[in-house]
Amino acid sequence: MRYFRLIEALSGRSGLGYGMAPGRWNQYGTPMIYACSVSSLNFLELLSIKGPVVTQSSWKLISLEIDGEIPELDASQLPADWKNRPHPRSTQEFGTAWAKGMISPVLKVPSCRIPIKSYPTEYNLLINPFHTDFLQRVKLVEEWDVSFEVNS
Repeated sequence: MRYFRLIEALSGRSGLGYGMAPGRWNQYGTPMIYACSVSSLNFLELLSIKGPVVTQSSWKLISLEIDGEIPELDASQLPADWKNRPHPRSTQEFGTAWAKGMISPVLKVPSCRIPIKSYPTEYNLLINPFHTDFLQRVKLVEEWDVSFEVNS
């Protein structure tokens, strides 16, 4: 199935690359790739996190093909504070435990930016680049230059 991720267009940056920075679902030092089921959710996620500063950078939209079944985390299984901003330590601990436990190469998680009941087919993906099945299951298909620039 096809999925998407949005990355800053920096020289030498790979569409399947990752860093050590923390995020909502990972602690510092636990690499994780974030992706979405629809391309537009990437823009919403990044814009709501970083704000208008995103217009100052160039971006690439990456299309990924992910083979096989992907386990899904239901919102009812999450800590009560999972939607909080800034992101809570509880979700970082959850995602870090999932990644370090090598439970699966990919996990579907709900987006805290949209109402789950209204958009059940739109979700985020956590991808563990250190999982032994990562290279077999996750393939970069295509990338496009995109921007947040709004012309008036």
